[in-house]
Amino acid sequence: MHRSLFYGRTLCAALLAALLLTAAAQAHPLKSGDSFPDIPLTGTLTPQQQQELGLKSSQAPVLSGIGTPFVLMEIFSMYCPFCQAEAENMNRLHTAIRQEGLDGTIAVIGLGAGNSQFEVDFFRTKYSVPFALFTDPELELHKQTGETATPHFYLISLKDRQPRVIFSHTGRMQSVDDMLQTLRSLTGRE
Repeated sequence: MHRSLFYGRTLCAALLAALLLTAAAQAHPLKSGDSFPDIPLTGTLTPQQQQELGLKSSQAPVLSGIGTPFVLMEIFSMYCPFCQAEAENMNRLHTAIRQEGLDGTIAVIGLGAGNSQFEVDFFRTKYSVPFALFTDPELELHKQTGETATPHFYLISLKDRQPRVIFSHTGRMQSVDDMLQTLRSLTGRE
């Protein structure tokens, strides 16, 4: 019984990984200057995360409803080993953004490509992720955002509440300091 459960979960993980690799082969990430879809944000948020994002609890959040001028979105999957390895850096980057006083300028969120609420919650707990993570179990939002490989980073401007890409990067960040400097530069907060 336990053995079949293990094999079943392993098979599911392998199928999702194959799906994400297939999607990565078809990837067409949005580029700087492209419009970004005003996607719905589905997932469980703590009151602190709602406050960081400037969302009211009664709202059904969409990207343009976030109350900062910029959003750094990491598209990840809990099954992606590179995303798992990047989790500590993302936590450090989130902390650095807050310590630098940029939290009113840049909101940090994650979008779990192909991940249910259970999977996103598992990732959040395992890697102690403090920022908001949203679900995309059917890969609908992943398709709208370019079917990128994971991890993928978008810095999105919300000027006039019309999301626009100002930075797009596939793969792990070179370093937290380099990413923070890039974010400062692109948001005019040097």
